[in-house]
Amino acid sequence: MITSLGHIVIFGLPIALYFGIITFFSLIITAAMGILVLKGLYHIPFKWHMRMAAVTFIFALIHITLVIWQFYF
Repeated sequence: MITSLGHIVIFGLPIALYFGIITFFSLIITAAMGILVLKGLYHIPFKWHMRMAAVTFIFALIHITLVIWQFYF
């Protein structure tokens, strides 16, 4: 059952691809938050940057797991 999650196709593309795109945009947002604070252009509390980094990490783990399930099981 769980190994079949890697083979889910939505609109003709595997679900791992969608999680990869979400992970990439999440990483861009996390980096942008850090850059905005570093340059002094916008004040975002550090805890929000850390939370966004945790979300990025979770999406990356899901993406990696789906790719492994898709190609190795």
